[in-house]
Amino acid sequence: MALGGQAENGKSNYCIEINDKIFIVDSGFRFPDSDKLGVDVIIPSFEYLVENKEKIAAIIITHGHDDVMASLPYLLRDIHDVPVYAPNLTADLIEEMIGRYERHNRVKLNMDLRRVKRDATIKIKGVEVAFFPVTHSIPGSVGVAFWTDAGYIVYASEFIIDFGAPLEFSCNLQKMMEIGKRGVLALLVESSYANRSGYTSPKHKLTDKIEHIFEDAKGRIIITSYAQNIFRTREIVELTKKYGRKIVFYGRDKYDPTNSILRLEKKSHKTGIKVDRKVLGKKENIGKFPRDNGYVILLSGRPQSIYSDIDDILDGGDDLLKIRKGDTFIVASPVLPGTEKIATRARNNLYRTEANVEILKSKELLSMHASEEDIKVVIQIFKPKYYIPIKGDYRAFVNNAMVARDMMIDEDNIIIADNGETLTFKGGELQSGRGKVEVNDVMIDGSGIGDVGAKVIDDRIQLSNDGVVVVGVTIDKKTKKIIAQTDCQTRGFVYLKDASYVIREVVNICEKAVATLENEPETDIQDIRNMMREQSMRYIVKETGKKPVFIGVVVEV
Repeated sequence: MALGGQAENGKSNYCIEINDKIFIVDSGFRFPDSDKLGVDVIIPSFEYLVENKEKIAAIIITHGHDDVMASLPYLLRDIHDVPVYAPNLTADLIEEMIGRYERHNRVKLNMDLRRVKRDATIKIKGVEVAFFPVTHSIPGSVGVAFWTDAGYIVYASEFIIDFGAPLEFSCNLQKMMEIGKRGVLALLVESSYANRSGYTSPKHKLTDKIEHIFEDAKGRIIITSYAQNIFRTREIVELTKKYGRKIVFYGRDKYDPTNSILRLEKKSHKTGIKVDRKVLGKKENIGKFPRDNGYVILLSGRPQSIYSDIDDILDGGDDLLKIRKGDTFIVASPVLPGTEKIATRARNNLYRTEANVEILKSKELLSMHASEEDIKVVIQIFKPKYYIPIKGDYRAFVNNAMVARDMMIDEDNIIIADNGETLTFKGGELQSGRGKVEVNDVMIDGSGIGDVGAKVIDDRIQLSNDGVVVVGVTIDKKTKKIIAQTDCQTRGFVYLKDASYVIREVVNICEKAVATLENEPETDIQDIRNMMREQSMRYIVKETGKKPVFIGVVVEV
């Protein structure tokens, strides 16, 4: 069963229950749609897991990306004394994330973190669990297989087939084939690129698309890249070294994965990505010509922030980094859904500068997710009886199912499921009918967990569209008479010089409503506020066509 990740991009959270033992695979968040104003991230609802916490055997995190691990702190607040299994680098990132969460929220999470080798086979509560390395955009990524009496249930995680990948990114086909030979009951495979023909490799590689730019550039090179794509970061480091430059990691969020991995590597002396210390430039030299003239400045960040960072730099909001003549600015962070508006503005403003601007398109530079042929290779290796598309929107599931049909998997054995639907197997056969668990999105706003509901979002949308009107009326506590000038403040509503008569009439309406207290002093103040709002809003809508948030205040002195 999925608590998150189905018919959406991100928020992966899958539950595999074997003989009354629940294994949680991944626990991530996703970023909100543009209409969820003020919401930072969305996580799965863990109510089902809380209700069944005595059954939970383990939490397994397959790699160090936010969409598969970043809701873990919230899960651990509700679920205690459950071991968390992860490969070494992922475990390092988890420790850093949990420590940051504890400091920020002033809580203590008693996490039992257990490190596993990428190709380990272990037993957890009597169930054999086999890990296998996969190639993804962050080092140390794994898939995981759970042994049952009817064969393995295989969660392939996120992957591509790239036989030339560096060691820390490489897959282990031999381990995968060993799992396939023993028999696979069900295979869960990601879907987001299932409509793309061919292999993702080599279109995921950055080097051949920008090396000529490195070769020709005379001044600084500023390049943007999503922080979670460490494979791409490694390519930029190698090009920096090849062309005798120095690199500065300029992630403005110090906790982005690029910065985190470099910091962890320095601390532990383990290889996350290979960075020769001689290649590192000094951040404090940025802006000091000619010291920084041969620098490569890697501007990394999250998809939701990187274009805002570009905009901020162009507006002069960064103390060190200013765009100057002779710079080459490479945008290697394709536009993702929800960021189109800010990305368009940032790109347009880049062309106003004196820099040489190079923008890579999303069709030219693919993310490291499985395309059609990648999926076919995995199906061929595992030869599953049942096939379950995961991770992606519904259209992507249909595309993924079509790939499985092309690989001769029986159409009746291809299962498309929504979040909360339970698929039950007995004796190696899928049972008819599906159970259903109620699952909801939980919105995180600052330190608030789930306290942002639809009404709050509606109010924020109303504020963003039509602004706010606040009217304050001061009355004598005993006589109930108005004893001060009524104050009316507006923000984002109307241009006052053009609509001062509207404000005067709103004040008049509110004063008349409050005046009823003189004759009916027992009237509840809340009723008066409601009267102020209802009568004022009728007038405002009639005169302006707008529906601002209206706040009426009555102060007794």
